[in-house]
Amino acid sequence: MAKKLFFTAAALLVVSGLVFGQGDESGLSKQSVFETPVPEPVGDERGDPGEEPLLPRPYATSPPLVPHAIVDMLPITRSENLCLDCHLLKEKEEGEPTPVPESHYVDLRNAPDKAGDTIAGARYNCVFCHVAPTRTELLVANDFARPLAADSTTDTEGGDPP
Repeated sequence: MAKKLFFTAAALLVVSGLVFGQGDESGLSKQSVFETPVPEPVGDERGDPGEEPLLPRPYATSPPLVPHAIVDMLPITRSENLCLDCHLLKEKEEGEPTPVPESHYVDLRNAPDKAGDTIAGARYNCVFCHVAPTRTELLVANDFARPLAADSTTDTEGGDPP
């Protein structure tokens, strides 16, 4: 019994030394784990919907980029999705928003071979895949180069990925 108590006490001392004795030098963070970091706000670089031209995709199978500001449309929830107010169309017409593609009506988990009548549950939050470009400082160096051929950069119409 005394041996078990000794090892328990030793383990507690080691853990408390790791948690409280390291200061700010442990880990990757430059601040204490007890502080709540507040990131700098990201500014919207785009105008209102319909004002900006469609953007080229970064690579052939990427989701289309959002060509307008989205800050005022967030947060997107299952019950409130301002994207669908405009993009829930059957077909693309000149001057109209790009419709939600047929693939977004397919529930890949429960019925991957059948398109439903509504947006699939996992696809209601558009910004999981579709992003609005911003001009921000990179947190990590990036040398990504667009792998598209010169004539394929015009793939901006949305729809299903190739």
